[in-house]
Amino acid sequence: MMTFEWAFTPKHERLSASQAKKELKEINVSFEELPLIRRTDPAIRQLLEEGIKIEVDDVIRITRSSKTAGDVPYYRRVIY
Repeated sequence: MMTFEWAFTPKHERLSASQAKKELKEINVSFEELPLIRRTDPAIRQLLEEGIKIEVDDVIRITRSSKTAGDVPYYRRVIY
């Protein structure tokens, strides 16, 4: 099993369909406008290894820490 211990990797989490719809509506972004992330991305593979089910078209929230803005969410749509 590969361990993913890179200290600077932001938190990745899968959103439920309703949660994704709500959060995208709040930032006025459509599902089709989301940047893409491959299912083979190391952070996504780590989620899969942790037992989190990730499917194509799931929305992933990536939370990055900024010294000036605090925690900032980014969103990606999973593709193969």
